[in-house]
Amino acid sequence: MTARALLLSLAACLALGAQPAPTRLVQSIPAETDLADPALPFARDVWVDMIRGAKASVDAAEFYVTCRPGSALEPVLAELEKAGGRGVKVRFLLSSKMLDQDPASVARIRRIPGAEVRSYDLAGISRGILHAKYFVVDGKEAFLGSQNFDWRALEHIHELGVRTTEAGIVTRLAELFTVDWTFAGSGKLPVLPGRTTPVLRPEVELVASPPFLTPRDIRPAMDALVELIGQAKHSVRVQLLTYSPVSGQDGYWPVLDNALRAAAVRGVKVRLLVSDWVLGGRALPHLKALSLIPNLEVKVASIPEAKEGHIPYARVIHSKYLVVDETHLVLGTSNWEESYFTGSRNIELIFRDSPMAAQTARIHDRLWNSRYAFALDPAKAYEKRKVD
Repeated sequence: MTARALLLSLAACLALGAQPAPTRLVQSIPAETDLADPALPFARDVWVDMIRGAKASVDAAEFYVTCRPGSALEPVLAELEKAGGRGVKVRFLLSSKMLDQDPASVARIRRIPGAEVRSYDLAGISRGILHAKYFVVDGKEAFLGSQNFDWRALEHIHELGVRTTEAGIVTRLAELFTVDWTFAGSGKLPVLPGRTTPVLRPEVELVASPPFLTPRDIRPAMDALVELIGQAKHSVRVQLLTYSPVSGQDGYWPVLDNALRAAAVRGVKVRLLVSDWVLGGRALPHLKALSLIPNLEVKVASIPEAKEGHIPYARVIHSKYLVVDETHLVLGTSNWEESYFTGSRNIELIFRDSPMAAQTARIHDRLWNSRYAFALDPAKAYEKRKVD
Protein backbone atom coordinates (compact mmCIF):
# COMPACT_ATOMS: atom_id res chain seq x y z
CA MET A 1 0.00 0.00 0.00
CA THR A 2 1.30 3.44 -0.85
CA ALA A 3 1.81 6.06 1.87
CA ARG A 4 -1.02 8.12 0.40
CA ALA A 5 -3.42 5.21 0.43
CA LEU A 6 -2.46 4.41 4.04
CA LEU A 7 -3.18 7.98 5.09
CA LEU A 8 -6.55 7.84 3.36
CA SER A 9 -7.40 4.62 5.20
CA LEU A 10 -6.36 6.09 8.55
CA ALA A 11 -8.41 9.21 7.86
CA ALA A 12 -11.39 7.06 7.01
CA CYS A 13 -11.05 5.13 10.26
CA LEU A 14 -10.95 8.37 12.26
CA ALA A 15 -13.99 9.63 10.36
CA LEU A 16 -15.86 6.40 11.00
CA GLY A 17 -15.37 6.96 14.71
CA ALA A 18 -17.30 10.20 14.39
CA GLN A 19 -20.02 9.30 11.92
CA PRO A 20 -20.91 6.52 9.47
CA ALA A 21 -19.29 6.79 6.05
CA PRO A 22 -21.87 7.83 3.44
CA THR A 23 -20.66 5.07 1.08
CA ARG A 24 -19.48 1.63 2.13
CA LEU A 25 -18.30 -1.42 0.23
CA VAL A 26 -20.51 -4.51 0.40
CA GLN A 27 -19.33 -8.00 -0.53
CA SER A 28 -20.71 -11.33 -1.65
CA ILE A 29 -18.42 -14.35 -1.35
CA PRO A 30 -18.79 -17.92 -2.67
CA ALA A 31 -19.62 -20.28 0.17
CA GLU A 32 -16.88 -22.68 1.22
CA THR A 33 -14.09 -20.24 0.28
CA ASP A 34 -11.86 -18.06 2.45
CA LEU A 35 -12.23 -14.91 0.36
CA ALA A 36 -14.40 -12.87 2.73
CA ASP A 37 -13.04 -9.55 3.96
CA PRO A 38 -13.78 -9.43 7.71
CA ALA A 39 -14.24 -5.65 7.58
CA LEU A 40 -17.07 -5.70 5.03
CA PRO A 41 -20.79 -6.53 5.39
CA PHE A 42 -22.51 -9.04 3.14
CA ALA A 43 -25.05 -8.03 0.51
CA ARG A 44 -27.60 -10.56 1.79
CA ASP A 45 -27.72 -8.70 5.13
CA VAL A 46 -27.48 -5.19 3.69
CA TRP A 47 -30.37 -5.74 1.26
CA VAL A 48 -32.66 -6.97 4.01
CA ASP A 49 -31.71 -4.06 6.25
CA MET A 50 -32.26 -1.45 3.55
CA ILE A 51 -35.66 -2.76 2.45
CA ARG A 52 -36.77 -3.27 6.04
CA GLY A 53 -36.11 0.43 6.64
CA ALA A 54 -38.11 1.61 3.61
CA LYS A 55 -40.91 4.00 4.47
CA ALA A 56 -42.18 5.30 1.12
CA SER A 57 -40.57 3.69 -1.94
CA VAL A 58 -38.25 1.04 -3.35
CA ASP A 59 -37.20 1.56 -6.97
CA ALA A 60 -35.17 -1.32 -8.39
CA ALA A 61 -33.52 -1.81 -11.77
CA GLU A 62 -32.23 -5.37 -12.15
CA PHE A 63 -31.03 -7.64 -14.94
CA TYR A 64 -33.29 -10.42 -13.64
CA VAL A 65 -34.60 -12.09 -10.50
CA THR A 66 -34.01 -15.71 -9.52
CA CYS A 67 -34.76 -17.28 -6.15
CA ARG A 68 -34.47 -20.76 -4.68
CA PRO A 69 -36.57 -21.78 -1.67
CA GLY A 70 -34.54 -21.40 1.50
CA SER A 71 -31.84 -19.34 -0.20
CA ALA A 72 -30.40 -15.98 0.86
CA LEU A 73 -32.72 -14.11 -1.53
CA GLU A 74 -35.84 -15.46 0.19
CA PRO A 75 -35.61 -13.02 3.16
CA VAL A 76 -35.05 -10.16 0.69
CA LEU A 77 -38.23 -10.95 -1.22
CA ALA A 78 -40.07 -11.40 2.07
CA GLU A 79 -39.00 -7.90 3.14
CA LEU A 80 -40.23 -6.51 -0.18
CA GLU A 81 -43.60 -8.13 0.49
CA LYS A 82 -43.70 -6.66 4.00
CA ALA A 83 -42.77 -3.25 2.61
CA GLY A 84 -45.64 -3.38 0.13
CA GLY A 85 -47.94 -4.49 2.91
CA ARG A 86 -47.15 -1.37 4.95
CA GLY A 87 -47.76 0.92 1.98
CA VAL A 88 -44.28 1.25 0.47
CA LYS A 89 -44.49 1.80 -3.30
CA VAL A 90 -42.41 -0.85 -5.11
CA ARG A 91 -41.35 -0.33 -8.74
CA PHE A 92 -39.27 -3.02 -10.40
CA LEU A 93 -37.51 -2.84 -13.78
CA LEU A 94 -36.36 -6.13 -15.32
CA SER A 95 -34.61 -6.94 -18.58
CA SER A 96 -37.10 -8.32 -21.09
CA LYS A 97 -34.64 -10.98 -22.21
CA MET A 98 -34.42 -12.50 -18.73
CA LEU A 99 -38.04 -12.59 -17.58
CA ASP A 100 -38.19 -16.33 -18.18
CA GLN A 101 -35.37 -17.11 -15.73
CA ASP A 102 -37.76 -17.42 -12.80
CA PRO A 103 -41.38 -16.55 -13.72
CA ALA A 104 -42.58 -17.53 -10.25
CA SER A 105 -40.40 -14.91 -8.54
CA VAL A 106 -41.42 -12.25 -11.06
CA ALA A 107 -45.07 -13.10 -10.38
CA ARG A 108 -44.37 -12.92 -6.66
CA ILE A 109 -43.11 -9.35 -7.00
CA ARG A 110 -46.11 -8.42 -9.14
CA ARG A 111 -48.41 -9.67 -6.36
CA ILE A 112 -46.93 -7.27 -3.80
CA PRO A 113 -49.66 -4.73 -2.89
CA GLY A 114 -49.19 -1.60 -4.97
CA ALA A 115 -46.13 -3.01 -6.80
CA GLU A 116 -45.52 -2.46 -10.51
CA VAL A 117 -43.10 -4.41 -12.71
CA ARG A 118 -41.98 -3.16 -16.11
CA SER A 119 -40.01 -4.92 -18.81
CA TYR A 120 -37.00 -3.11 -20.25
CA ASP A 121 -36.57 -3.94 -23.93
CA LEU A 122 -33.83 -2.45 -26.12
CA ALA A 123 -34.19 -5.04 -28.87
CA GLY A 124 -35.50 -2.62 -31.47
CA ILE A 125 -32.88 0.02 -30.72
CA SER A 126 -29.49 -1.50 -29.90
CA ARG A 127 -30.10 -5.18 -29.15
CA GLY A 128 -28.72 -4.33 -25.73
CA ILE A 129 -30.05 -5.19 -22.29
CA LEU A 130 -30.76 -3.70 -18.90
CA HIS A 131 -27.59 -4.89 -17.18
CA ALA A 132 -27.44 -2.33 -14.35
CA LYS A 133 -28.09 -3.67 -10.84
CA TYR A 134 -29.25 -1.15 -8.26
CA PHE A 135 -32.12 -0.04 -6.08
CA VAL A 136 -33.05 3.23 -4.39
CA VAL A 137 -34.89 3.37 -1.06
CA ASP A 138 -37.03 6.40 -0.17
CA GLY A 139 -34.92 8.56 -2.50
CA LYS A 140 -32.33 8.70 0.29
CA GLU A 141 -30.27 5.53 0.12
CA ALA A 142 -29.11 3.26 -2.69
CA PHE A 143 -27.27 0.05 -3.47
CA LEU A 144 -25.32 -0.49 -6.69
CA GLY A 145 -22.95 -3.28 -7.56
CA SER A 146 -22.22 -6.40 -9.55
CA GLN A 147 -24.80 -8.46 -7.63
CA ASN A 148 -27.78 -9.54 -9.69
CA PHE A 149 -31.10 -10.03 -7.87
CA ASP A 150 -30.19 -13.70 -7.73
CA TRP A 151 -29.79 -16.10 -4.81
CA ARG A 152 -26.51 -17.29 -6.35
CA ALA A 153 -25.11 -13.75 -6.29
CA LEU A 154 -25.61 -13.74 -2.53
CA GLU A 155 -24.21 -17.20 -1.83
CA HIS A 156 -22.01 -18.58 -4.59
CA ILE A 157 -20.43 -15.71 -6.54
CA HIS A 158 -17.66 -13.20 -5.81
CA GLU A 159 -19.33 -9.77 -5.99
CA LEU A 160 -18.69 -6.20 -4.88
CA GLY A 161 -21.12 -3.32 -4.47
CA VAL A 162 -21.72 -0.18 -2.45
CA ARG A 163 -24.40 0.99 -0.05
CA THR A 164 -24.62 4.77 -0.14
CA THR A 165 -26.44 7.72 1.33
CA GLU A 166 -24.32 10.13 -0.75
CA ALA A 167 -27.02 12.55 -1.86
CA GLY A 168 -25.54 13.20 -5.29
CA ILE A 169 -25.25 9.50 -6.14
CA VAL A 170 -28.73 8.66 -4.87
CA THR A 171 -30.29 11.56 -6.76
CA ARG A 172 -28.46 10.63 -9.97
CA LEU A 173 -29.57 7.00 -9.69
CA ALA A 174 -33.16 8.13 -9.09
CA GLU A 175 -32.90 10.34 -12.18
CA LEU A 176 -31.66 7.44 -14.32
CA PHE A 177 -34.38 5.20 -12.93
CA THR A 178 -36.98 7.74 -14.01
CA VAL A 179 -35.50 7.82 -17.52
CA ASP A 180 -35.55 4.03 -17.77
CA TRP A 181 -38.95 3.61 -16.12
CA THR A 182 -40.43 6.04 -18.63
CA PHE A 183 -38.72 4.26 -21.52
CA ALA A 184 -39.94 0.85 -20.33
CA GLY A 185 -43.48 2.19 -20.10
CA SER A 186 -43.60 3.70 -23.58
CA GLY A 187 -41.00 1.78 -25.59
CA LYS A 188 -39.87 5.11 -27.02
CA LEU A 189 -36.61 6.89 -26.31
CA PRO A 190 -37.46 9.72 -23.92
CA VAL A 191 -36.36 13.32 -24.23
CA LEU A 192 -33.29 13.33 -22.01
CA PRO A 193 -33.17 15.99 -19.34
CA GLY A 194 -30.37 18.50 -19.04
CA ARG A 195 -28.84 19.17 -15.66
CA THR A 196 -31.58 18.57 -13.13
CA THR A 197 -29.53 17.62 -10.08
CA PRO A 198 -26.70 19.24 -8.14
CA VAL A 199 -23.18 18.48 -9.30
CA LEU A 200 -21.57 15.65 -7.33
CA ARG A 201 -18.55 16.38 -5.19
CA PRO A 202 -15.43 16.54 -7.44
CA GLU A 203 -14.10 13.30 -6.00
CA VAL A 204 -17.33 11.39 -6.74
CA GLU A 205 -18.81 10.81 -10.19
CA LEU A 206 -21.55 8.66 -11.66
CA VAL A 207 -21.00 7.59 -15.28
CA ALA A 208 -23.30 5.47 -17.41
CA SER A 209 -24.01 3.60 -20.63
CA PRO A 210 -25.39 3.69 -23.28
CA PRO A 211 -24.91 7.33 -24.35
CA PHE A 212 -28.25 7.48 -26.21
CA LEU A 213 -30.19 6.78 -22.99
CA THR A 214 -28.12 8.90 -20.63
CA PRO A 215 -28.65 12.58 -19.73
CA ARG A 216 -26.09 14.75 -21.47
CA ASP A 217 -24.39 15.88 -18.28
CA ILE A 218 -23.53 12.30 -17.29
CA ARG A 219 -20.31 11.13 -18.91
CA PRO A 220 -20.13 7.90 -20.92
CA ALA A 221 -18.55 5.23 -18.73
CA MET A 222 -16.05 4.16 -21.37
CA ASP A 223 -14.56 7.66 -21.63
CA ALA A 224 -14.10 7.81 -17.87
CA LEU A 225 -12.38 4.42 -17.70
CA VAL A 226 -9.92 5.32 -20.46
CA GLU A 227 -9.17 8.65 -18.78
CA LEU A 228 -8.45 7.09 -15.39
CA ILE A 229 -6.23 4.36 -16.80
CA GLY A 230 -4.39 7.06 -18.73
CA GLN A 231 -3.75 8.92 -15.47
CA ALA A 232 -2.30 5.91 -13.65
CA LYS A 233 1.20 6.44 -12.31
CA HIS A 234 2.00 3.28 -10.38
CA SER A 235 -0.61 0.54 -10.55
CA VAL A 236 -3.81 -0.61 -12.21
CA ARG A 237 -5.89 -3.45 -10.80
CA VAL A 238 -8.91 -4.78 -12.69
CA GLN A 239 -11.34 -7.56 -11.77
CA LEU A 240 -14.04 -8.71 -14.20
CA LEU A 241 -16.23 -11.61 -15.20
CA THR A 242 -15.21 -11.22 -18.85
CA TYR A 243 -12.88 -9.04 -20.90
CA SER A 244 -12.80 -8.93 -24.67
CA PRO A 245 -11.66 -6.64 -27.50
CA VAL A 246 -13.67 -8.79 -29.92
CA SER A 247 -16.73 -6.96 -31.24
CA GLY A 248 -19.67 -8.73 -32.82
CA GLN A 249 -18.83 -11.59 -35.13
CA ASP A 250 -15.58 -10.35 -36.61
CA GLY A 251 -14.95 -6.81 -35.32
CA TYR A 252 -12.15 -5.48 -33.16
CA TRP A 253 -12.73 -3.04 -30.30
CA PRO A 254 -9.35 -2.01 -28.87
CA VAL A 255 -10.36 0.98 -26.74
CA LEU A 256 -9.74 -0.46 -23.28
CA ASP A 257 -7.13 -2.89 -24.58
CA ASN A 258 -5.05 0.02 -25.87
CA ALA A 259 -5.44 1.87 -22.57
CA LEU A 260 -4.10 -1.07 -20.55
CA ARG A 261 -1.25 -1.66 -22.99
CA ALA A 262 -0.27 2.02 -22.93
CA ALA A 263 -0.24 2.04 -19.13
CA ALA A 264 2.04 -1.00 -19.02
CA VAL A 265 4.39 0.46 -21.65
CA ARG A 266 4.90 3.62 -19.57
CA GLY A 267 5.84 1.50 -16.55
CA VAL A 268 2.55 1.15 -14.69
CA LYS A 269 2.10 -2.27 -13.05
CA VAL A 270 -1.12 -3.68 -14.53
CA ARG A 271 -2.91 -6.69 -13.05
CA LEU A 272 -5.98 -8.00 -14.88
CA LEU A 273 -8.02 -10.68 -13.11
CA VAL A 274 -10.80 -12.42 -15.03
CA SER A 275 -13.06 -15.40 -14.42
CA ASP A 276 -12.58 -18.84 -15.92
CA TRP A 277 -15.60 -18.15 -18.12
CA VAL A 278 -13.08 -16.69 -20.60
CA LEU A 279 -11.42 -20.06 -21.11
CA GLY A 280 -12.30 -21.46 -24.51
CA GLY A 281 -13.83 -18.16 -25.59
CA ARG A 282 -12.96 -15.95 -28.55
CA ALA A 283 -11.17 -13.43 -26.33
CA LEU A 284 -8.68 -15.95 -24.96
CA PRO A 285 -5.99 -15.34 -27.64
CA HIS A 286 -6.19 -11.61 -26.94
CA LEU A 287 -5.80 -12.17 -23.21
CA LYS A 288 -2.78 -14.38 -23.88
CA ALA A 289 -1.30 -11.61 -26.02
CA LEU A 290 -1.81 -9.11 -23.19
CA SER A 291 0.04 -11.37 -20.78
CA LEU A 292 3.17 -11.16 -22.95
CA ILE A 293 3.51 -7.41 -22.41
CA PRO A 294 6.05 -6.36 -19.77
CA ASN A 295 4.37 -4.95 -16.63
CA LEU A 296 1.02 -6.51 -17.61
CA GLU A 297 -0.05 -9.68 -15.80
CA VAL A 298 -3.22 -11.65 -16.50
CA LYS A 299 -4.64 -14.16 -14.04
CA VAL A 300 -7.72 -16.34 -14.19
CA ALA A 301 -9.78 -17.12 -11.09
CA SER A 302 -11.48 -20.48 -10.86
CA ILE A 303 -13.81 -21.16 -7.93
CA PRO A 304 -14.32 -24.89 -7.16
CA GLU A 305 -17.76 -26.41 -7.38
CA ALA A 306 -19.88 -26.32 -4.22
CA LYS A 307 -20.14 -29.40 -2.05
CA GLU A 308 -23.74 -29.82 -3.20
CA GLY A 309 -22.56 -30.22 -6.80
CA HIS A 310 -22.72 -28.12 -9.93
CA ILE A 311 -24.76 -24.91 -9.66
CA PRO A 312 -25.44 -23.37 -13.10
CA TYR A 313 -24.07 -19.85 -13.65
CA ALA A 314 -22.38 -19.74 -10.26
CA ARG A 315 -19.07 -20.39 -8.48
CA VAL A 316 -17.40 -17.57 -10.36
CA ILE A 317 -15.91 -14.10 -9.85
CA HIS A 318 -18.40 -11.51 -11.08
CA SER A 319 -17.14 -8.26 -9.48
CA LYS A 320 -16.48 -5.40 -11.90
CA TYR A 321 -14.05 -2.76 -10.75
CA LEU A 322 -10.90 -0.79 -11.52
CA VAL A 323 -8.42 0.50 -8.93
CA VAL A 324 -5.84 3.10 -10.02
CA ASP A 325 -2.81 3.81 -7.82
CA GLU A 326 -4.74 2.51 -4.78
CA THR A 327 -6.41 5.92 -4.54
CA HIS A 328 -9.09 5.93 -7.27
CA LEU A 329 -11.87 3.35 -7.62
CA VAL A 330 -14.37 2.66 -10.40
CA LEU A 331 -17.03 0.16 -9.33
CA GLY A 332 -20.03 -0.80 -11.38
CA THR A 333 -21.97 -3.23 -13.51
CA SER A 334 -20.13 -3.47 -16.87
CA ASN A 335 -18.07 -6.32 -18.17
CA TRP A 336 -15.31 -4.93 -20.38
CA GLU A 337 -16.79 -5.67 -23.77
CA GLU A 338 -18.04 -3.17 -26.34
CA SER A 339 -21.75 -3.96 -26.13
CA TYR A 340 -21.89 -3.20 -22.41
CA PHE A 341 -20.76 0.38 -23.08
CA THR A 342 -22.45 1.16 -26.40
CA GLY A 343 -25.77 -0.68 -26.34
CA SER A 344 -26.76 -1.69 -22.81
CA ARG A 345 -27.73 0.12 -19.62
CA ASN A 346 -24.86 -0.02 -17.14
CA ILE A 347 -23.70 2.32 -14.39
CA GLU A 348 -20.31 2.88 -12.79
CA LEU A 349 -19.37 4.97 -9.75
CA ILE A 350 -16.00 6.73 -9.57
CA PHE A 351 -14.43 7.55 -6.21
CA ARG A 352 -11.25 9.64 -6.37
CA ASP A 353 -8.85 9.92 -3.44
CA SER A 354 -11.05 7.48 -1.56
CA PRO A 355 -10.09 5.00 1.16
CA MET A 356 -12.41 2.54 -0.59
CA ALA A 357 -9.79 2.30 -3.37
CA ALA A 358 -7.23 0.91 -0.94
CA GLN A 359 -9.89 -1.43 0.50
CA THR A 360 -10.69 -2.72 -2.97
CA ALA A 361 -7.01 -3.11 -3.80
CA ARG A 362 -6.76 -5.44 -0.79
CA ILE A 363 -9.75 -7.42 -2.04
CA HIS A 364 -8.04 -7.74 -5.42
CA ASP A 365 -4.76 -8.81 -3.80
CA ARG A 366 -6.50 -11.39 -1.63
CA LEU A 367 -7.97 -13.11 -4.69
CA TRP A 368 -4.88 -12.51 -6.86
CA ASN A 369 -2.66 -14.31 -4.33
CA SER A 370 -5.20 -17.00 -3.45
CA ARG A 371 -5.22 -20.65 -4.45
CA TYR A 372 -8.12 -19.85 -6.78
CA ALA A 373 -6.09 -17.69 -9.19
CA PHE A 374 -3.53 -18.84 -11.73
CA ALA A 375 -1.39 -17.02 -14.28
CA LEU A 376 -2.63 -17.32 -17.84
CA ASP A 377 -0.13 -19.38 -19.84
CA PRO A 378 0.14 -18.12 -23.46
CA ALA A 379 1.35 -21.53 -24.64
CA LYS A 380 -1.32 -23.64 -22.96
CA ALA A 381 -4.57 -24.87 -24.46
CA TYR A 382 -7.48 -24.53 -22.03
CA GLU A 383 -10.75 -26.42 -21.94
CA LYS A 384 -13.94 -24.43 -21.77
CA ARG A 385 -15.46 -24.45 -18.32
CA LYS A 386 -18.97 -25.81 -17.80
CA VAL A 387 -21.15 -22.81 -17.01
CA ASP A 388 -24.80 -23.82 -17.40
